[in-house]
Amino acid sequence: MTSTSPEDLKRGISKKALELGAALVRTCPTDRWSEHPIQDEAYWPRSIWPWAENAVVLGIPLFAPMVATTPSMVYQELYNTSNRILDDMAYRMTTWLTSMGYRAAYFPRDCYFSVEALLGNHCAAFSHVLAAYYAGMGTIGDSHNLITPEFGPRVRMVTVLTDADIEPDSMLDGQLCIHCGRCLRKCPSKAFSDEGEGMYRMDWDACTKHHLELKGQRHWPCGICVDVCPVGDDLERYKGSDRVSPSGKAHCAEHGS
Repeated sequence: MTSTSPEDLKRGISKKALELGAALVRTCPTDRWSEHPIQDEAYWPRSIWPWAENAVVLGIPLFAPMVATTPSMVYQELYNTSNRILDDMAYRMTTWLTSMGYRAAYFPRDCYFSVEALLGNHCAAFSHVLAAYYAGMGTIGDSHNLITPEFGPRVRMVTVLTDADIEPDSMLDGQLCIHCGRCLRKCPSKAFSDEGEGMYRMDWDACTKHHLELKGQRHWPCGICVDVCPVGDDLERYKGSDRVSPSGKAHCAEHGS
């Protein structure tokens, strides 16, 4: 095993991640799952791979003008492309870490077979949203999405787990969600409800059934809550103009499906 300080390894991981195409990279110890428990212990990294001491979370953006066409094949193919890129990055990062003698594995970006498999059992094998939250990439908004300063919720993540000793990033203080209610009002499936106690309650089955309807129309996932969120530096360049014209949105929804 290569002898590398935690600080040097962190720099090496960040450099490698950028070479692989990541826009965001953060690291954290897997102890944070037990220190700030949100999910059942069965979902904690060490419950699955006991040797996993640290998590490396990689993020890439979903481009705002393409997200604005949702639901459409434009958004579906953006989503699918991001999945391929994330899995490729995670595979290559895992290969790089193992080549230096560390133990490493990655959770693929979705970790579920199909949208149908989520009906009545909405939890995938692993939550990259929580991993990114623990690593300080962003905070969890009312819509249950990760919200980042750079891209709001228009970001996709993948997680590599390793026994390498890596300098950690801090979790973010405060909350990036501004509680504007747009995701609540705009959700086509009416999956969110405001019970006045933190983030919205989510009807996961209602969300999943809506996705199944969209799948039958040959353009999914939905992504409305991702689209309407006003948080994110990525929106600054589109201020004062529509990200997509009304006729353009209709065009993308009607063609190619």
